[in-house]
Amino acid sequence: MLRSSGALVATSAVLAACGSSTPSIARIGESPTMVKLEDLAVTDVALLRTAMSMETMAAAMLSDSAVTSLASKDSAPVIAAFAAGHTSHLEDLRGLITARNGEPYSETNAKLMRAYGQTALDLVASGKLPEDTLALTLAVEALVASTYQYFVSLTAEPALRAGMVRLGGQSSRRAAIAAQLINGGTVGFAPALDKDGVALVATLPNTFGSLSTVQVKLGPPNEVGSRTTVLMDTPSLNSLIY
Repeated sequence: MLRSSGALVATSAVLAACGSSTPSIARIGESPTMVKLEDLAVTDVALLRTAMSMETMAAAMLSDSAVTSLASKDSAPVIAAFAAGHTSHLEDLRGLITARNGEPYSETNAKLMRAYGQTALDLVASGKLPEDTLALTLAVEALVASTYQYFVSLTAEPALRAGMVRLGGQSSRRAAIAAQLINGGTVGFAPALDKDGVALVATLPNTFGSLSTVQVKLGPPNEVGSRTTVLMDTPSLNSLIY
């Protein structure tokens, strides 16, 4: 009886201890440490630095060997002049940044280059279609023009807004030239559809500049005849150069 009573007490103690503890759940590895995001302000200098990254990216894409090796003899000098124009804008932006005690940015926009820039160049290289060089040129110029148009709404300093309008206007005019090289003459000015109902390239596609995603079809056709559509967005909060 004493032995039985002792065993019962010991068993009750073990059960009580088990009942009061929280069972551990097996897991693999350790949970990552949460990193608090920085509080970054979208200042005029940040917008200017981002504009520099977009101009640098545009110049790099238009002067890439994938484009220069395929451009026709008629379009090659035009594309080269566009690339040089983006490079010349860097000096204007550098002056605006330093005048506001900012640090100029001389690299491409790495996030957007990874998101769609390099993809577009790879498609041009793989497709080996001369017409892709003009299509990419039109898309790049439209993208830069849209970027400046968007930045105007974010810029605090009125005088700086006017400067961005001038820079964006030059890319808008380049886009119009590229569109004319693709679909020339007066019939190419206004939006129109071909016999299959597909939208043709237009010199003046909208009454106002568009802020929507720039879409461009590039590369070789697949087994059903479709080509890859690259979506090119203007910089957002996670791709600004703060």
